[in-house]
Amino acid sequence: MEKIVSGMRDNPKNVRYEDLNKVCEHYFGPPRTTGGSHAVFKTPWPGDPRVNIQNDKGKGQAVPGAAGPRGNRQEGGTVMQTLSRPDVSHYTYRVTWSSEDDEFVAACVEFPSLSWLASSQVEALTGLDDLIAETVADMQEQGETVPQPLSERRYSGKFNLRVGESLHRRLAIEAAEEQVSINQLVIRRLTAAG
Repeated sequence: MEKIVSGMRDNPKNVRYEDLNKVCEHYFGPPRTTGGSHAVFKTPWPGDPRVNIQNDKGKGQAVPGAAGPRGNRQEGGTVMQTLSRPDVSHYTYRVTWSSEDDEFVAACVEFPSLSWLASSQVEALTGLDDLIAETVADMQEQGETVPQPLSERRYSGKFNLRVGESLHRRLAIEAAEEQVSINQLVIRRLTAAG
């Protein structure tokens, strides 16, 4: 195993799917689900409970990339369906064009390690939607905490932010110059940046 991992570190852009699958099975156990050219593994990290690895279009090469929306992707294909499909329509999805992959990639904010590549936006979103539903069903079955959709979370409108002494001083000076509170100054800046 050490030899495989060492080879991956030395040449991260040419990782064989077979090797990556062995490493994932070694560290995470057998895949939770498999389907065609992919395998989904449960990870021990909170907040991002699954990793989806993909065989690059049957070439035996694992799809390169870092974790998150640019990595650990699944190419369009079939995902195993569950008997009672959970409603995952309230999660935060985004579909963008990936010039690196020459395909669309769908990502979900609440599940940053899962994404889906496909030749059309609709296929990418549909594939990811199915994968998220499968993952949520598996998490429910295992008694794991399922991430709550951002759209369903309640926000108080308040949050605490720690800044360094020099930034606090600079904000206080700018707020005084504009004759507003620091709070109003920061809200203006955040609104303008958004």
